[in-house]
Amino acid sequence: MSIPGVFIAWRRLSRRTEDLSRELGLELVFIPDKPPYIRAALKTASILRRRKLKVVFVQLPQGPLLGEVVALSKFLGFSVVADVHTGFIFTTTLKERMLNSPFHRYLRSACLILVHNILEQDLIAEKTGAPKDKTIVVYDPVPAPPQRLKEPKLGIELDKAVVLPASWSPDEPIDRVAEEFLKSRALKEFTLVITGNWRRNESMYSRVVEVMRKYSAEDKVIVTGFVPDEEYWYVLKSCRAIIVLTSREYTLPHTLWEAVATRKLFLVSRTRTLETEIGSGYPCLFSQDLRDFGEAMDRCLLGESQTNAEKVAEMLEARSRQSIENLRRAIQTLL
Repeated sequence: MSIPGVFIAWRRLSRRTEDLSRELGLELVFIPDKPPYIRAALKTASILRRRKLKVVFVQLPQGPLLGEVVALSKFLGFSVVADVHTGFIFTTTLKERMLNSPFHRYLRSACLILVHNILEQDLIAEKTGAPKDKTIVVYDPVPAPPQRLKEPKLGIELDKAVVLPASWSPDEPIDRVAEEFLKSRALKEFTLVITGNWRRNESMYSRVVEVMRKYSAEDKVIVTGFVPDEEYWYVLKSCRAIIVLTSREYTLPHTLWEAVATRKLFLVSRTRTLETEIGSGYPCLFSQDLRDFGEAMDRCLLGESQTNAEKVAEMLEARSRQSIENLRRAIQTLL
């Protein structure tokens, strides 16, 4: 059932927003503007004023988007639903604090606040004073691979590949993964494939290349750069295992849901958030400093961990599905 509303995103469109819009039947409005977001604010106001909407979703962390939509809702009479991405509420840099902290108070005026995991729910209540009964945990929809897949020309046996889907963000110590992989016993049997547009973080890419040269292992670590979806999903569906990498708390990387979709063995950073959601007994967790990454890789790739991974994937898929149903019911109370 379609909802009479829109989902607005500024600057960068997340895959979660695309997937949630599709699941809920919301019109998606993406405005790729940059701070101070003047063009985005004018366009948003124009769209909302000329439409009779029941509900407006906003993708954070763009605080000015939340502030503008909350202000307009008081005159136009629609309900505001805020999807709170980690960077909005858990600021780690001065720039993030300056851009987002002044807008935290506007969450108290939202009719519904979507959080991505259990720990983020507590953090929002603590940081903003927004009542907990306004928040609802909504996990990412499990993504659907394209119907037509295409094998990329990587020159390796993909069933012997361990894939690190990288966004090349600062919270991903990709060079350390490469080094620990090259020191592991799994090196003899497997190849590390790192995807994503490395031009987003050229200094990290340079460090990865240095590691490859240090170990004379250019043939055991492959950096693909950006690849089209049909090739990317071919790699995920064909590989031996997927690495879910982050050093940031209060986030569940989209890579986790891709591993769920493909039912692949996944090795996961032991953040408090991921450990809470997956369970501390999952055998393929590794510490954030990666000191035990090689051990986790050897244990999981060379041991019998596939059954554990499939059970966790089934649990996460069921949670995702149920959380989206809960969201649909919550939205009905706003219409």
